[in-house]
Amino acid sequence: MGVRGLTTYIHVNQDCFLQKFCLHDTCLVIDGHSLCAQLYRSLNCFSAFGGDYDRYASYTRNFFKSLRKCHITAYVIFDGSYEPRKLKTAYSRLRSKINGASRLDPVTQDSIQIFPLQLRDVFKEVLVEMNVAFTVCEYEADDEIAAMARHLNCPVLSYDSDFYIYNVLYIPYNTLEFKPKLITQDGEKVFALECKIYKVEHMTKCFGGLKEEVLPLLATLLGNDYVEKRVFRKFFSQFKLPKRKNRNDQQRCIHGLFLWLQNETLETAIPKIVGRLKKSEKDKILALIKKSINGYNRKYCRSLKYFSIKVDETPETEVLLPVCELEGSENEDTTDSSSDDEKSSENDEEITSEARKCEYQVDVNLPQWFVEGVRENKIPQSYIDLYTLHLYFCSPQADDYNEDDSFLCNLPILRYAFDILNDFSEEKCTYVSREKHNLYKRIIVDRTFAISRPLEVSFEDLTDEQMKSYFSHFFNEKLPLLDLDVIKLLPDNFQLYMIAIIWWVANCKVTLSSVHSLFICYIMLDVIDEKTGMIRGYNHFNNKFSKKIEVWRKNPSYMLPENTEYFFNKNKVQYEDCLIAANELLKLFDLDDKILKKPSTYDPKRMHSFAQFQCCIQQINCLNILCGNPFQSTKLSKCFNGTFIYNMSTKLENQNDPNEFMQGYFKGAKTILLFYHSLCKIYEKCVREMDLEMAKFIRKKTRRGRKNKNSNIDEEINFVVKGFESEVII
Repeated sequence: MGVRGLTTYIHVNQDCFLQKFCLHDTCLVIDGHSLCAQLYRSLNCFSAFGGDYDRYASYTRNFFKSLRKCHITAYVIFDGSYEPRKLKTAYSRLRSKINGASRLDPVTQDSIQIFPLQLRDVFKEVLVEMNVAFTVCEYEADDEIAAMARHLNCPVLSYDSDFYIYNVLYIPYNTLEFKPKLITQDGEKVFALECKIYKVEHMTKCFGGLKEEVLPLLATLLGNDYVEKRVFRKFFSQFKLPKRKNRNDQQRCIHGLFLWLQNETLETAIPKIVGRLKKSEKDKILALIKKSINGYNRKYCRSLKYFSIKVDETPETEVLLPVCELEGSENEDTTDSSSDDEKSSENDEEITSEARKCEYQVDVNLPQWFVEGVRENKIPQSYIDLYTLHLYFCSPQADDYNEDDSFLCNLPILRYAFDILNDFSEEKCTYVSREKHNLYKRIIVDRTFAISRPLEVSFEDLTDEQMKSYFSHFFNEKLPLLDLDVIKLLPDNFQLYMIAIIWWVANCKVTLSSVHSLFICYIMLDVIDEKTGMIRGYNHFNNKFSKKIEVWRKNPSYMLPENTEYFFNKNKVQYEDCLIAANELLKLFDLDDKILKKPSTYDPKRMHSFAQFQCCIQQINCLNILCGNPFQSTKLSKCFNGTFIYNMSTKLENQNDPNEFMQGYFKGAKTILLFYHSLCKIYEKCVREMDLEMAKFIRKKTRRGRKNKNSNIDEEINFVVKGFESEVII
């Protein structure tokens, strides 16, 4: 949520508020969404190509290895559903994300930060791999994170200014050094991570007389996702801002509020804040202030149970707010607010109306089966809004924004998941789709997208086998000629991936080069990397192995395995073959020279196709989780590197027969070729039996003849100028 402007204020005055700290031998409660995003921002990946998930997973893995080296026990907590009153903010952020993603390309990717579609899934994949404990809250997680940190008496790691208000130890992410440092503590040498830590005492000491209990009032007055600052215009009209050079109005306002609160208590401050509001606004603001104060001081933490930590049974004590009498008429200030109301767009009114209709749901206890499913990762996080609000928001990504939303081919899967969660009893849900021209629209996903109900049994009463049968039921209905038994011949980690490829080909226009680029990427990340280690520097690799590779190409030192109709045993893939293949493939992890020399050669239509695929694999993985994991979940870090796939598909686009091309490309790497041809056989068998057709690649038309030099120069200048625009979407 965040308190607007407070992070900047603390940063400018960090000598007062932050102290140097060495983090080691402790628990650490981590804001999952925040860390996931900040790690990606630190990595500087190629966002314009859809996500280099292998690099991100490796970077995340190293971060948690550093924590482990310093004997830091991490507990990660994620946000869940939007609270209905925050929907207006959610739509506003979506509009900003669409605007940023529509301008994403190889030049602007350094200045416009758009997170890849499946970034959070890869982050959780690493947590599972490294046995890092995590859970997902039903709604926003800030209160839970703070309560757990208080219970464990340990710091919070995040990058959210709300934690300056909570009474917790708080480490801002941007102050944390990743590399463990050997220090001497009580005569012993230990590894620690250097950082800066915030304690609320630092703030109260800086502003003598300031009481901890009034800090939530600061967050409310400055405006957050629950209440806008303009609601307090009467209060601020009588509030004198301090004169401070080199500070904007927001920073002066924050400083002025701290100075004012020095001499106030809850009993004296609240009447001054709400005293001149209309009665309807007054009741609402009092309720929000009460919610904020109780949240900032909350002790009970439901997440403890899911980390197998003993729950503190101490009952919550609610803060009693002072009774405030009205100053002035109930109808006072209506004329001032009317002009603001007229400025609101019809779209915003609709959002507000939608939030009001849903508002009651926050106070209603969710069914226990749903809560347990969310907490234990048995119900995908992306489906929480689908159940609580009957809403699903699009996630803007690298795409062609002249084309329709890349998610639309997955509406039948979304509808099926919605039906499963609601026992096939609801008429409709809503998909919030990106629209052309950087807008969004709501698509009603009604029963026309639905399929038949497999069993007349409620979701919470399904056995494990019945739940798994729901997955195959969907594909039996939608892709009746798909033989899932053939799919099961593939490596476990590639089975869902192949199902997603076939769904993609069946529902979208997909070229052969795009499909084969996915095959090669999987072989590189899951087969070759496993043998050679995660090598990414081509020049260093070439200097080290080039002479050996020439010898191995000519004289392989092994016999090929017999009975190799399908060769999927990674243990029998030869190390030498992996090095031969890597010698050709490593160059594809970097930006192509053509794009570097002429950025306008970047192809959004190609990106649109891969954006569609990412939506397919995400939804099929989510449906698999919801149905009790009949297939092994796809490890995306072992299958998808957007830059590699884009470059590989470009290389293959003019090849009528990718199999024949790869025969020469991997010359000498016989076991790699066997593995690749086996993937192709399974795919071709499925496509043939299902009678699916591939799309043909259409190259951009270029006009021959005389070119207008000035127009070309203008085009290049415009493209480069875009690179100076700076925007970060979190």
